[in-house]
Amino acid sequence: MSGRPTIGIALDSGGAMGGAHIGVLEVLKEHNIPLDVIVGSSAGAAVGAFYAAGSLEIFKGLISDLNFIEALRFYADPVFPVSGIFAGKRARKFLTTLLHETKIEDLPLSYVAVATDILTGETVPISEGLLADAVMASISMPGIFRPVILGDRILTDGGVSDPLPLDILKSFSPDITIACNLHSRLPDKLSSSQSKAIVTAQKKEGEADEDISSWVIDRVLAALPMERIAERIKGLRGMFRSTSGDTAVPVRENDLLNALKDQIDESKDRIGSLISKGFVKKNKADMLNIFEIMLSATNIQQYQKNRLMLMYITPDILIEPVIDQVRALEFNKGESTIIEGRKKAEAAIPAIKALIEEKSLLLGQVQGG
Repeated sequence: MSGRPTIGIALDSGGAMGGAHIGVLEVLKEHNIPLDVIVGSSAGAAVGAFYAAGSLEIFKGLISDLNFIEALRFYADPVFPVSGIFAGKRARKFLTTLLHETKIEDLPLSYVAVATDILTGETVPISEGLLADAVMASISMPGIFRPVILGDRILTDGGVSDPLPLDILKSFSPDITIACNLHSRLPDKLSSSQSKAIVTAQKKEGEADEDISSWVIDRVLAALPMERIAERIKGLRGMFRSTSGDTAVPVRENDLLNALKDQIDESKDRIGSLISKGFVKKNKADMLNIFEIMLSATNIQQYQKNRLMLMYITPDILIEPVIDQVRALEFNKGESTIIEGRKKAEAAIPAIKALIEEKSLLLGQVQGG
């Protein structure tokens, strides 16, 4: 890229807060500031992918006019929670609708989606293959989405290991580095009365918690008379022990297995109902639901990690939208995050242009000398 400096940007993780990245990238484009490298983690990987594939405006249009239920339909496909609450198939289909079968290698710029190997703890930069696969791996929040199997790795959210991937961006050696940090501060501290109210509500609600596993077991036991259960289990034992050559003795009386399947299917519906309730907006005096606890813990971790990253690797330009009032799964609040991203990016434009001019002069001297 002779004649101008190369520019790279690192986009932070943050779920629905990632809408701020849309505002930042829009402002850069409006001021004719090109990007040569995009490295994104989780939400940053998604927004960076839409930008690189030319689908950012479409995505912005979708999230700018969503109500709460419509937002859930994009990614909520509850399953019996073994490795995640959502299967991720609906989210993957949504990504494919916008990104099609685009490969990272065919993008007009260098792009990396950051994920985490759940078995080794390693940060995994994904820089080749289907763009939708890379994004799905990077956004799969632990406990929310099932991990993604890609190649010989089991991958989860990039924010687990590297929420603000400045280190990976630096490996591309761009002349100018920009970072968009969504975790510049912790959520506003509550007053003592608010904290006390939450503790009281948590204690009260804890006494009436939904115990899914016990509920399923109770329903199974209720489905069959106790005197028949031992008989059915004995029949199952016989299936495993009795063989004739390579052919196992068929199980003709599998009432227990069918009952268990029925109750698990019913529990999925029940879990789906609980999930819907968990997403409903609550005031600060309400009990914390499972999502608020998981995501608040994640935000605290990412705040600490970003703070350490910025202590050791300093970008040329740091953009820090303040959007701590938006929860990580509130994708229906995209408009407010975009506005804040635009605001902070506009404030950074003079410094970016000055740096481009400075680097351009240096490049000209090197090329001319």
